[in-house]
Amino acid sequence: MKIYTSTFVAFAILLPFLASSQEVNQAPKLPMDEKGEKINYTGVIEVKGTTPGTLYERALLWANTFYKNPTDVIREKDSTAGKMVCKARFKVMNPADKKGLATDAGNVMYTLTLQFKEGRYRYELTDFNWKQQSYYACERWMDKTKASYEPKFDYYLQQMNSTAVEVLKSLEKSISTATSAKTDDW
Repeated sequence: MKIYTSTFVAFAILLPFLASSQEVNQAPKLPMDEKGEKINYTGVIEVKGTTPGTLYERALLWANTFYKNPTDVIREKDSTAGKMVCKARFKVMNPADKKGLATDAGNVMYTLTLQFKEGRYRYELTDFNWKQQSYYACERWMDKTKASYEPKFDYYLQQMNSTAVEVLKSLEKSISTATSAKTDDW
């Protein structure tokens, strides 16, 4: 009888730890640069029949509507060179506790660089860093061998990936969709 009781007690003690570890899923496979050192979402999107100026204007319109404070986010805009640089941030949350409460884990900063050419544009979403007193590259969340690693970092990486995908989908949809010009038809 003692064996069953001690097994039950051990299981009861470990159950909350097992349950909480299952709530945080594994980190997603993130795109990296050529050296495998930095998280880097890069791509070239074709938009046939468009000029660099048209693509630039569509991207500027997107940035002005997508970001809550575009004047703070858009750091460089050069229509003649066909380049735009945005530095934005988003909030990451800690995994929910036993009561279902998710607390604020801080902000993640990133850089989105856009370049425009005839019929295509290139994006690069990189320089992810966790806003701390000193620079804290989000790539550090991926190194499970470090003593500073915490399982919640996988949850942060999931949120980061979701946000990056959301930003890029919104950008592509806005730039690829031609807006009809208003005409003064009288």
